[in-house]
Amino acid sequence: MANASLQSFLLPQHHSFVNNSSSHDSSPSALLNLSTNNSGSISFRLYSNISPSVTTTSTTNSSAPTPVTPAAAADSPPTPSIDLLGRQLAAGDYRQADDTTRALLIELAGESARRRGYIFFSEVQFISTEDLRAIDKLWKEHSNGKFGYSIQRRLWEKSQRDFTRFFIKVGWMKKLDTEIEQYNYRAFPDEFIWEMKDDTPEGHLPLTNALRGTQLLGNILTHPAFEEESQENEVAAEESATAAGQSKDDNKGRDRPKFMKDFKPNYSF
Repeated sequence: MANASLQSFLLPQHHSFVNNSSSHDSSPSALLNLSTNNSGSISFRLYSNISPSVTTTSTTNSSAPTPVTPAAAADSPPTPSIDLLGRQLAAGDYRQADDTTRALLIELAGESARRRGYIFFSEVQFISTEDLRAIDKLWKEHSNGKFGYSIQRRLWEKSQRDFTRFFIKVGWMKKLDTEIEQYNYRAFPDEFIWEMKDDTPEGHLPLTNALRGTQLLGNILTHPAFEEESQENEVAAEESATAAGQSKDDNKGRDRPKFMKDFKPNYSF
């Protein structure tokens, strides 16, 4: 009885979910099959006879990566390298070569310096001797021995490692027009010299920022890459001083009268 009463409340066996009143095809697009079993429970199945040729598309909001245009790529600075530095120096582009040198030091100092965008003085030790010598060699070759870290090291040593004297010697500080002799740092980049001229100070390039302290520059100049050359310069300086002293001693008696040359004092009593 329950089954009969339940059947009486059910609509016809097939029910369409799509309104087909305007369609010439009598077959529905989607069918719901309802049935009852002996226990009185209702079960249903959904059938569809939609043509397999019909396809659906969906639109998502996921954005595709924006391609890098040649113009955008041209705006980004070139990757620093020894080869790039050599080409810039060979072309006499000392301004760009100075920027490349600074970027190279950051690149060679390690991952932390690269992420940060600048180098700590304690990271100079991670730059290999070969790389630092290669940078220095290019600067010397393309400046007739006027620029380079080893040149700056020699001038720093001659200044008794006094950075103020060194900055004045290499032209990083300028003399002020005052009654008392005073110096101040040059303004970057306009007041620095970016070309080879007769009056360009020796050791003027490459630049190292020392406004926040001289530890970075000091660690570069005392890097093992320049120790050997510094020792050679010291030996040459000592030999030159010895030769000059010997020559001075030899000249002491040249203009003396003969009796003074032959005179040997006797301090015995």
